[in-house]
Amino acid sequence: MAVVTKIVHEGDQTKLYKAIQARRPEFSFSVFMRLLRKKDIKVNGARVSENVDVFYGDEICFYQSEQSSSMKVNVVFEDDNVVVAFKPDGIEVESETAEKDFSGEVSRRVGAKVFAVHRLDRNTTGLVVFAKNMHAKKELDDAFKNRTIHKYYLARVYGYMEKKSADLVAFLKKDERAMKSVVRSSPLPGFVKIETKYRVVSERAETKESPIRTSLLEVELVTGKMHQIRAHLAFIGHAIVGDGKYADNNANKKMKQKKQLLCAYRIVFSFEKGKLLSYLNGRQIAADVNF
Repeated sequence: MAVVTKIVHEGDQTKLYKAIQARRPEFSFSVFMRLLRKKDIKVNGARVSENVDVFYGDEICFYQSEQSSSMKVNVVFEDDNVVVAFKPDGIEVESETAEKDFSGEVSRRVGAKVFAVHRLDRNTTGLVVFAKNMHAKKELDDAFKNRTIHKYYLARVYGYMEKKSADLVAFLKKDERAMKSVVRSSPLPGFVKIETKYRVVSERAETKESPIRTSLLEVELVTGKMHQIRAHLAFIGHAIVGDGKYADNNANKKMKQKKQLLCAYRIVFSFEKGKLLSYLNGRQIAADVNF
């Protein structure tokens, strides 16, 4: 069932998307483009398929399915500059092709346009940081680029680890055709250096009947490449439980696990002294995760 939204533009001449977003700040560009492709936006009663100019007094009408705003968004932290929300599996942080993305859902939830400053894989759950203004976005972008913000993951992997903690170094190359990452122990053409730290949180035998053993790891990314945690841990023989790309599917079936048990569960902020966001220095934000 479609939800019909009508607004009247009360400003100067501008583009259609800007006019809609001025009244509906949660309205993401990806949703806008999808509605244009489906011709589900009308200006003064006429369907449009482009980001046309609109003028004072123009009536804008658009149609959205109810399910596009049905996601329950868990905001873990929010202030005037930053939002941290928990992303479920199966949704992109940002997407121009999907029916909905997490950024749009968070914008809808907080009632203001937010800007994602990092990414998680579609099927990885966990904390995502958003900026609420461009000044905060610049500082967050710089902090993530300089790796002064520390992100920690929980991962349940197959097997017991030989070492209770380690700093793993290897080399990774993206296989665009297979949409996977390949990891090697020595540098080869096209491969880049990666570094992944882990410590063992706990170990357990899953069932008495099954020989499967697993370890719960806290993982910290020192570098951040596509599927780095998943590919790196699989390379050393400890794939993530439920991972459909890098783990043994027979083991996943025995575990009855169709979703990968990997979650970005903790973030620790650190900014240069004197910056807008330096009041967050040392602030730790964490989510409850039960693997």
